[in-house]
Amino acid sequence: MKPNKLYKFIVTMILISIVALIGCEGDQGPAGPAGDDGSSISEYTYVGDKGEACSHCHASTVEQVALTGHSQAYDIDPEDLENPYCVQCHTTGWDRPVSYGSDDWMTATNPDVNGFDDYFGVEGDEAAERRAALEGVQCESCHGPMGPDFNNHRPDLNFATMGTHDPENIVADDIISDCYPCHKTQFEGPSGDFTGGYATSAHASVAGGDVDAFNQEHYAHIGSCQGCHTSEGFIAANDPAFTDYNFSNNVNFIGCVTCHDPHMGDGGEGNPAQLRTVGNVVLSYTFPYEPDDPEAPTMSGYGSGQLCANCHKGRRDNANVAGQIANGYAYFGPHHSSQTDMYIGYGSYEIDGQTYDRSHTHQNAEHACVNCHMVRETELHGSVQEVAFHNFRPEIGTNCTGCHEEGFSDTDVDAFQGTIEDLMDSLATRFGFTDYHDMEENWDSTDEAVTVWEREAAYAMFFIIGDGSLGVHNPDYATDLLNAAISHYDDND
Repeated sequence: MKPNKLYKFIVTMILISIVALIGCEGDQGPAGPAGDDGSSISEYTYVGDKGEACSHCHASTVEQVALTGHSQAYDIDPEDLENPYCVQCHTTGWDRPVSYGSDDWMTATNPDVNGFDDYFGVEGDEAAERRAALEGVQCESCHGPMGPDFNNHRPDLNFATMGTHDPENIVADDIISDCYPCHKTQFEGPSGDFTGGYATSAHASVAGGDVDAFNQEHYAHIGSCQGCHTSEGFIAANDPAFTDYNFSNNVNFIGCVTCHDPHMGDGGEGNPAQLRTVGNVVLSYTFPYEPDDPEAPTMSGYGSGQLCANCHKGRRDNANVAGQIANGYAYFGPHHSSQTDMYIGYGSYEIDGQTYDRSHTHQNAEHACVNCHMVRETELHGSVQEVAFHNFRPEIGTNCTGCHEEGFSDTDVDAFQGTIEDLMDSLATRFGFTDYHDMEENWDSTDEAVTVWEREAAYAMFFIIGDGSLGVHNPDYATDLLNAAISHYDDND
């Protein structure tokens, strides 16, 4: 076919195809429903409904949250449901704080008009429906309201508990945790004066309570240290959801969400008190075992106390300790906080030929650390209740008398700790120091004049110093360590 004819043929076929596609004009069909542009999911600021809208992307989290105590928070005494002082912490979106026995909230300016407080005591079907949608502590209680414009919602995430503060003069404004409005007892202590709560704990007072100074500490941004020294590090190490999360460059003190997982409760796959982890903890230094030995000393089965063991343990491995003994080390002894090691009666360098009693009745405590450092009975809201004191300071009169004879007091504890200090002083004077404090400050294990056997004898004292209880965590093991060290020195001197 010639080019001109080919061209005409192609044009003709295209025109025929266009006509065929256009066809005849028919009747216009009915208009379809207006499409949702995705800009709004609710006419309300607080959506509620147990996180149903969140489950589209966070289904497993919403399912787990439904099994926590927060989701069941509205299941309280019917009389309490009539009391706004109670209801404010058992619902979602209540933003006008209620003082005990007062109606001051009713005249307060409410930042939002779609929270539970805005429907409390209100007649009508809509108010009843809204109250039902906002029962319990839901996603928006911590992450902020997600309506009406879902696309503009960015969930609040707060890994902080305390801002910069004076540990000797705590005020409410120092506390920046989302948990504080409803968990004041845990922060302030049952008496409300910050004597028994987290705010005055050592966890909250690192670097003098100065967050900026805390961020300048050497351990604040070292990966191997962050897992125990920062809130973000511990969460990343123990919560798979945050393993690859891009945290802020600024880290925070150990606080509420460090230890407690808001999303997982013991009603589901979580742990008692919604703790991050209660798994077994294997000691880093496993003398006389090897690190991979299945018989390596392990703290296990102590319930809530297992959480503490993750960080409160010595963190020198076998090679490190062997190096300390053979060659000396600038930071002699275990890494600070060897409480777990002392408690189960392992973890110190042990001298060949010496005997050590590892067990003690303190190991009978069901929750180990928690039994002595937190739980006690106290008067709260007009009745005696069992409360967890989050300043973690044991009280002899309440924490010890359950096992010790009536009349056991601080004096008895002081007397025992005095015997341990006497043994440490006895060991220190053998090395030529005035007492164990002098030795702690001036001991140099790298000095060429210091022998291997001297380092073997000295290790026990630094292990006991690292534990911090002066032997209380395991009196028998502490006593045996020091007696063995003294004997070893005398045998070699």
